[in-house]
Amino acid sequence: MQIRSRFLPSLSYKNYRVMWFGHIVGESSSWALGAAEGWLIFNLAENNPSSWVGAVFFAAMIPWFIAPLVVGMLTDRFSRRNILVLAYAISLLHGMALTVLIFTGSIQVWHILLLAVVNGIARAVHMGAIESLAANLVPASDLPNAYTLVSAGYYATRLIGPGLIAPLMGMTDIKWIFLSCVIAYAVGLYLVMQVTALSTGKVDPERGLIYNTLSGFRYVYSHPVLRSVMYVVMFHCTLVMSFESLLPAVSDNQLGSGGGGVAYMHMMVGLGALVASIALAPVRGHGILGQLFLISAVASSVGNVVLAMAANLPFAMAGTVVIGISHTAFMTIATIMIQSVAPDALRGRITSIYLIHAGGLMSFSYFANGALADIYVPSRILAVGGI
Repeated sequence: MQIRSRFLPSLSYKNYRVMWFGHIVGESSSWALGAAEGWLIFNLAENNPSSWVGAVFFAAMIPWFIAPLVVGMLTDRFSRRNILVLAYAISLLHGMALTVLIFTGSIQVWHILLLAVVNGIARAVHMGAIESLAANLVPASDLPNAYTLVSAGYYATRLIGPGLIAPLMGMTDIKWIFLSCVIAYAVGLYLVMQVTALSTGKVDPERGLIYNTLSGFRYVYSHPVLRSVMYVVMFHCTLVMSFESLLPAVSDNQLGSGGGGVAYMHMMVGLGALVASIALAPVRGHGILGQLFLISAVASSVGNVVLAMAANLPFAMAGTVVIGISHTAFMTIATIMIQSVAPDALRGRITSIYLIHAGGLMSFSYFANGALADIYVPSRILAVGGI
């Protein structure tokens, strides 16, 4: 009980608990599917495979540059729980469509690109809804813990999903991996549907879409803490967090580890994320969080540089553990800082602005990294971004 009250107080609240378990199952499936999808397209593309991997990541992330503007309004106008369920349902349909195409042997690169856009929209809605909803399911005193656990659901689940499929990548037909991911995601959807709390923000009914959307931007850019955090997150995500589009090329060209290497590196990012989440779970003081934010921002570059220097898979896995620790700590603390000062009436719109600075801009660096990996050695790209 003492461990739970210190590390997992948010799980004492039923609605948060069922949402979080659905989040864990869904994200584990999503990361496993992403690792398998990256390896699939790396082998499916006839020319410039790294560019195509980067293009898929770009297609999946570019909606984060546009969709959050609408998502912010939706999560402040309608039930945040219902919007989250809708996002899960769309992601499930995305996985089902991919699986059917693979089973029938008709999968093509353009199918993956098109479906990546659909899933990218769903993922942007998912993040905006779950981060807005989480604050309404626990008391303010447990807010840092609630968002630490949500972040663990995003990042530490790389240990579960890719960890489960890594031994299977070279042993079984990839279609069975995709089918397993779809079944797991359906379980995640079922759990999220058990949330009974209904919460919304507040929009001015006398004003139009543009005014209500811009009110979030006005608040963020006039608030010194929010403004500073948004800018630092933007540089972090653009320069060091878009490393995933390089992993297939690093595994195949630099390490000679194939698809299994991709899954194991994703898995080690998840291990690092789990370590960071456990370390942050009991932290309450905002002063300590501020210091850790600075440390993790500086440390974020270290893992990328270690991965760039790796000559074998164990060395690369050590680098991705460092990446998992520093990136997760950085993004978790950024989320806590933002949600701690965001008024609930604007929470959806402020969250959406955060997603634009993080995922939206990161989409372009995903694409750039993939394209550059077909021209330059991937390790150089990692090192330059880290430095």
